[in-house]
Amino acid sequence: MFDFNIALQSLIGLTAFLVFLFLFLLGYTFWTRKKQQYWNRYEQKFRDYFFSLLLDYSEQSSPKLSADEIIKKISKRSKDYSFFIKLLNELDDILDGTERKRLSDLIVHPVFDSFYQKKLFELSTDSKIYACIYFQKSGNIDSRILAKLLTISKSKNLKLAFAATKALQSAGDWTVRKNALLRFFKRTDISELMVAELLHIFDSGLAEDREHVSEALKDLLLKEIDPHAKHIIVRYMGYQQFYECSEFLYQYLKRLHFSPEKATLIRGLIIALGELYHTKAADLIRSYCAKGNNIPIRLAAVKTLSTFGGSENLTFLLDHLSKVEFPIRKAIIYEFMSGNGDRITLLTTFVKQTLQSLSQIDKNKSNEQLDSYLDKILDITSGIKIALNHRLNDSYA
Repeated sequence: MFDFNIALQSLIGLTAFLVFLFLFLLGYTFWTRKKQQYWNRYEQKFRDYFFSLLLDYSEQSSPKLSADEIIKKISKRSKDYSFFIKLLNELDDILDGTERKRLSDLIVHPVFDSFYQKKLFELSTDSKIYACIYFQKSGNIDSRILAKLLTISKSKNLKLAFAATKALQSAGDWTVRKNALLRFFKRTDISELMVAELLHIFDSGLAEDREHVSEALKDLLLKEIDPHAKHIIVRYMGYQQFYECSEFLYQYLKRLHFSPEKATLIRGLIIALGELYHTKAADLIRSYCAKGNNIPIRLAAVKTLSTFGGSENLTFLLDHLSKVEFPIRKAIIYEFMSGNGDRITLLTTFVKQTLQSLSQIDKNKSNEQLDSYLDKILDITSGIKIALNHRLNDSYA
């Protein structure tokens, strides 16, 4: 039989437990917030104090403090070292020349190098990430550190593997750097933003490194990695003007057979070839523009053909105005209306010829066919009017 006292005791016990849990969570939240506020205030005071010291050190202003004298002013807490390195990195990004060189010398000071070597071998994920960030900036990677970074770059933890891969880009061996990218790009959990950041770090931007970078990027495209990663690679090659790779990208596009999985990569190749002005690819790109149901690819083809210019490409685009879907038609009109006076003249001539052809329409066409044709012509003229108004408004702005 149901015992009322037991049920009441259970209810009271459950209520007490929930009250205790609520108070614990409330206290923990309050304590965490206060702790964060404390460290925020502490970091600001820390930055205010060391900012002027570091500027004086980098500029060799008076009073002159040596690197050792500045570092002695830092307590040995992990937080202080982290705050100091963070401040150094920020200043390193805004300074140049001899001032930046002095700060770099400070970053690789033995005190920090020893501290972050220990952090790299700790069990804590956060400690390893902080250490990876340090070695990425310092570039002071010996064989022992290199071996550990290689191991960490294979971690199942995405953030940890990403941090280690970035740190490996500071290694002196191009093969090590490229293999680190390849290993990371083979993962299935990476984002396009991560790929772009790694490529930016990999590419030093120095003329003497250009050949190494271009060869490595071409090699990556030939490996079995995610097509979305390949898409970012080819877009990077186009954006950064790797003209020496334009023929390779053209041949690469020729060998690709369309599939939904490769659509993004094909679109990226078409855009990159336009940015590299590889007009030899025009025939192939026209074929992508004229067929298929993938709107993004066809829009990219319109943009690239417009970039190439020339009578053949522009005539091709005009001839397809009445045959393509609305997004493609809109893009073609925009390319002509945002171009020079010659393009507007070509578009005007096309419209006049189209209107003249209305009087010569085959009398045998059905009303439905005629209505469809007239709707397309109306869409074209309306689109031109809208684009023209935008152009006029921009000219008066």
